[in-house]
Amino acid sequence: MHQTREDLFYIPGKKREVLIAAPHHGYISGSDCYTKEFAALLASKLDGSLLYAENLRPLVDLNKNPQLASTPQLRELCHIYQKYALSEQVGLFLEVHGHINGHYDVEISCGFEFDPSSQFDIEFEERLASLKRTLKQEIRDNWKEGLPVPPPSIGVYPFEQDVVMKATKTYLFQKIRELQLQGRRIFGIHIEIYEDFRAEGPDSPAYNCQLALVNALAQSIIKSFC
Repeated sequence: MHQTREDLFYIPGKKREVLIAAPHHGYISGSDCYTKEFAALLASKLDGSLLYAENLRPLVDLNKNPQLASTPQLRELCHIYQKYALSEQVGLFLEVHGHINGHYDVEISCGFEFDPSSQFDIEFEERLASLKRTLKQEIRDNWKEGLPVPPPSIGVYPFEQDVVMKATKTYLFQKIRELQLQGRRIFGIHIEIYEDFRAEGPDSPAYNCQLALVNALAQSIIKSFC
């Protein structure tokens, strides 16, 4: 584990080209509780690297414009976080968030509308559509009897326009889009998880739901992007 500064941590994985991040994780008000745990399980399944913050969300939004940070120290943390995300070695960037008011339990977005004249966008659209199909099937296969909540609903933008957390105005995802338009092969996926599917650990009632969803998501990502 590499502690960068303050409460920002990077754990390299076997596949450095896959990075799973949880920038808003924390256990205090204003944080996306247990997104580190979700992201860590997903990173383990994908052999990817893990990048996460601890209790920084009330102070700074790491995936937004660094110039909006209130202090030079927080601005530097934004730059460090985004430097990892945009590193040349990263080909698949998965950013995990938690929500309580989306239209779907799991909201997934690339942050932009596909351009049908772009070969990269055509490929990305096919991969994202495959992820959506496969995820729904994997959830059906992984959702065993006895789990405390029904299987999660899935919304993927731009296929479902009523997804709430689209990331279309998220600074980091627009930087990823700029790189794509410049010819770089990097896939960025913004993932929002409802609170019923995030858990601190095995003793939590939600843990088995979290594990089932992580397994389904990992298998779908492997089949569609890896």
